[in-house]
Amino acid sequence: MDIRRFRGKNSRAAMAQVREALGPEAVILSSRRSADGVELVAARELDEQHIEALGGAEPRVAADPARELTMQRLQDELVELRSVLEQQLRGRSWKDSAGVPPVRAAVGQRLARLGLSRGISGSLLDAVPPRGGLDAQWRIAMQVLADRIRTARPPAIEPGEALACVGVTGVGKSTTVAKLAGLSALRHGRDSVALVTADAYRIGADEQLATFARLLGIPHVSATTREALDEALAGFRDRRVFIDTAGMGQRDRRLLDQCEMLGGRIAPVTLCLVLSAAAQAAQTKEVVLAFGRQQLAGAIITKMDEATSLGGVLEALVRTELPALLTCDGQRVPDDIEPAKAGELVRVAMALTDARSRRSTLPGAVAS
Repeated sequence: MDIRRFRGKNSRAAMAQVREALGPEAVILSSRRSADGVELVAARELDEQHIEALGGAEPRVAADPARELTMQRLQDELVELRSVLEQQLRGRSWKDSAGVPPVRAAVGQRLARLGLSRGISGSLLDAVPPRGGLDAQWRIAMQVLADRIRTARPPAIEPGEALACVGVTGVGKSTTVAKLAGLSALRHGRDSVALVTADAYRIGADEQLATFARLLGIPHVSATTREALDEALAGFRDRRVFIDTAGMGQRDRRLLDQCEMLGGRIAPVTLCLVLSAAAQAAQTKEVVLAFGRQQLAGAIITKMDEATSLGGVLEALVRTELPALLTCDGQRVPDDIEPAKAGELVRVAMALTDARSRRSTLPGAVAS
């Protein structure tokens, strides 16, 4: 028996070599993929001794080389198709994808990775015309999202008026208040600005703001009751007053009691909600809903530099229509604070999502 080994860059090339060397009656003993393509072992004829050496397996006769080639190509295409489907449908159910055009399904999957809920994602998809490719529809979806994020200029605080930052624990209220006071001092002079601590719960809260006041060269007092706050506002009637408040859990009733205490004072007090971009999406939504009944001027988004996703913040802004006023991306006082721009928020959200996707493809990465 004439047994030979043939190598080709694909099945077609290898089979052509078999037919040319051994003729149409050649027998294919084995086939496998190799580093260079495909390797075939073929023989001109096969006796029982070689059949037993192969473990009793019946060899495939290359009487129809075209059929062998077609089957190999079909197998290769099925493997590739399975890989594509697994990648596209990972994390999705067949129910989710049923009846949805592939491009729109891919846009919906990107919106989910952005951190948006199914409800918000669906409303964005409904606003995107069903034409064009994936990139075109994605750009339109992101523009629609930016259009739905309200922004506003930070409130202009005049002498005899106050601005208070409210929010839950750990969102960076004290640093934000110091930044606002510092910017006001640079713009209007240190003699026109004052700081007030209204936090009676957090240990060291008064000392932290007092340190900021010393660095900025402006006066500071602590006022944790209605009477003390009225007295502080009266004493600073010729200044722009910035108030730091207590931070508690979003379900703590004292959080809303404190907001009510800030209302009806002898000087008007503007309330700004401080939201952490690094917070969990569910917590952010709950915080905004908890303060929803209050007369909020808008939101200040902090810790942009620590966030891995902006989905929760963007979802909260869209659902409540609360305008974004400022963004903070660092701890420097009075720096690292900028006016909020809807397009920039969306751009950062996309960049964070892309960064997570790249990290998830690294060797040893754990899917998030």
